[in-house]
Amino acid sequence: MSLMTAVFKLSSLFSLVTLATASLGDVDKAELSRKFSSIKSAAHGVIFTRLSDGKILFEQGADDLMSPASVTKVITSAAALTYFGPAYSFKTPVYFTGKIDKGRLAGDLIIQGSGDPFIVSEILWQTAVDLRHLGIREITGAVIIDNQLFDGESRDESRLNSTQKSTHAYDAPVSAFAVNFNTVAVATAPDTPGKIALTSVTPFPLRHVRHTGKVSTGKGDQSAGVSLSRNTTPDGGIALASGGVIGADSPIKKLYRSVGDPDVAAGDYVLGFLGDAGIKCLAAARTGKTPTNAKPLYEITGYDMRRITQGLNTFSNNFIADMLTKRLGAAFGNPQNPDMPGSGTLGAGISILSSFLRNDVGIKSAFKIYNGSGLSTENRLSARQIAGVLNWMEKRGDLFPDFIGSLPASAWDGTLKKRLKKADDLAGQVRAKSGTLTEPITVAALAGYFRLPEDGWVSFVMIGNGIEGKSQPGLLDVRNLQDDVLKGLFRK
Repeated sequence: MSLMTAVFKLSSLFSLVTLATASLGDVDKAELSRKFSSIKSAAHGVIFTRLSDGKILFEQGADDLMSPASVTKVITSAAALTYFGPAYSFKTPVYFTGKIDKGRLAGDLIIQGSGDPFIVSEILWQTAVDLRHLGIREITGAVIIDNQLFDGESRDESRLNSTQKSTHAYDAPVSAFAVNFNTVAVATAPDTPGKIALTSVTPFPLRHVRHTGKVSTGKGDQSAGVSLSRNTTPDGGIALASGGVIGADSPIKKLYRSVGDPDVAAGDYVLGFLGDAGIKCLAAARTGKTPTNAKPLYEITGYDMRRITQGLNTFSNNFIADMLTKRLGAAFGNPQNPDMPGSGTLGAGISILSSFLRNDVGIKSAFKIYNGSGLSTENRLSARQIAGVLNWMEKRGDLFPDFIGSLPASAWDGTLKKRLKKADDLAGQVRAKSGTLTEPITVAALAGYFRLPEDGWVSFVMIGNGIEGKSQPGLLDVRNLQDDVLKGLFRK
């Protein structure tokens, strides 16, 4: 009998009442425990809590320290909303040296990075247009990118392998001024079958981005065959190579890849948008420190924190998570040493996350946090600790609406769009952050909220980890087990 068959048979024994009278108090806890034990090669940390009175309705291995993968972002987003506030937006100042006369800026333009993780094309386009509205038509000096707010460690251990080459966007480096999550996109549009598709860097060509390769146009709407690889070039730019097939009936497909050198990429983007707005730049872009004699010119206002955390959690954006971690460190310093000035380092940010767990949420037991994204298995937290964050946030009337709104909805959007689709009763009913890793161990985690008629709001955490040194369980097997538990609660 296959593992999936065994799980299916166990699910048929898992008896719960219908949605109309659903109550976790009616759960056969012994049967539910056997269900989580059905995958012998995985360990589980599970806890379900009724929020109205804090009653734990079911738990198993809830105090075991486990790898939560991207469920770590529950902590990062909660801390960011708590310390900055949902309506807070980062301000990125723009300075200039020299003087402006008759549309000519005779000096340098300096952008001082504020650690805003959500400087996207729309914002940079508006910035360039506004500078033109200020009368600037030409810049004779350099465009300077000031990334001094963060330290020079743009890639932690989880991103080091992507320094030279990558076929992903999630391993982007972190920098104080970053555009489009430190990624570059290539758009592919089909031609007629048999012809070469139309590919180009979007929204426009960038100085240090070289794109080669070709995509063939096939029949129908197939598009899964389009590929894009990235290599870092000696000048800090990137070489992108496209390949594969796109169907003639397919819509435009955009693939995103992390940049090589974030400073070079930021300069390219700024020069590109300035040029697109009709502002001529006579010199190249470079990095540097804002001069003491620089004068304020403009301020880039980013999106508010509620939108940033929505992008973080709904799409499990690793870049946003680690940007916010460093930004928390830069803003609030080291809580163990209040006299220490703010520091935009990963270590300082982690100290803030740890302080949030201990001093705000009230967690006293040991845990390990090495990054804010959960991109590696080094982070170790228990299901009870993560539940502590969920339960604490639910009691914050000023934070909870935006916090739960940042979580993807089952079968609707983000990382849960393809989860629980066969269970129509759960469409939109579960708001939760997922976590997934396949190396060096299998990790499948899910943490969030749902509501039942009798119990009201319930928080839940389910973390499944493969056992180190043993054959790893299938990722889908652990995911399906977790989904099956949730389906049982809503089964009619």
